[in-house]
Amino acid sequence: MLNRKKLGKRKLTSLLSTPLLLGGIAVAAPIAVATPASAAVHGCGFHQINTYSISSTCHYGPGEQRIKIRCTDGINGNTYTVYGPWKQWYQNSVAACGAPQRTSAKFLDTQVRN
Repeated sequence: MLNRKKLGKRKLTSLLSTPLLLGGIAVAAPIAVATPASAAVHGCGFHQINTYSISSTCHYGPGEQRIKIRCTDGINGNTYTVYGPWKQWYQNSVAACGAPQRTSAKFLDTQVRN
C-alpha cells in the first residue's frame, strides 16, 4: 500500500485524481466526436409540386439544405441533374426541370451543409 507519510499530500492527491481524469476523457471523447454530426440539418422531407418540380425542407438543426432531382426528357429520354438553391433549414429549396411540357422530375437527395 501507499505510505501516506512518505508521499506528500500533493503527490497523493495527484495519484488519486489520475483515474478520475482518465475516466473523464474516456467518457468525453465519444461525445466530442459525435457533436459535429448532430449539428447538421436533419428531419428533411420533399414534396412533388407537379410533374417537373420538387421542393425540400428540413425541420431541425443549423445549416443549409438543397434539393437534388433527376429530370427526364419525355421525347428523347435524356436525363440530367438539377439542384435547388441552398436554403436555411426552415425554408423550401425548389428545383424544376426545363421544358415542363416534356420533362418529368424524380427526387434524388436532400444535400446538407453546416
